[in-house]
Amino acid sequence: MYQSSRSSRSGETAETLILIGLILEAIEVVVVLGLGLVVVIFPFFGAIIIGVGVIGLLWVVLVYIYSYKPTTNRDYEAARTPTLVFAILSLLTINLISGVLYIVAWAKLGDAMNEVARTPLYGAPIAPNFGGKFCPACGRQNPLTNGFCEACGTRLS
Repeated sequence: MYQSSRSSRSGETAETLILIGLILEAIEVVVVLGLGLVVVIFPFFGAIIIGVGVIGLLWVVLVYIYSYKPTTNRDYEAARTPTLVFAILSLLTINLISGVLYIVAWAKLGDAMNEVARTPLYGAPIAPNFGGKFCPACGRQNPLTNGFCEACGTRLS
């Protein structure tokens, strides 16, 4: 995994979008757990609602660990796939706003990987025709002589 010491605007945007999605899901968990405590007078329904709240709490922790934390550490590649998985699962479980936020964050993480790959450690960004190839899948810069990406093995055009 490629962890950059540099940040990018797209990476910062992805971080913000993931954080907003996390906050919305945390609010939902608090509401569901509160509802479960109110409905506890009906043991069966109260237990089901509290169970859903606990699963939601676990979900928030997983998003934090596998999506938000790597993004804050600028490990955009490691955060990208989990963010897409969380987006799809959020959409399937009717967390529409969080799901859409995670999809946009997933796209921004891809942009961030490309921005970091095209920016030297010091100075201005490298022009696209600098004499190398960028991988369409992961954004890594490869020598012109390579037919396949050194990072992910995708065929280079």
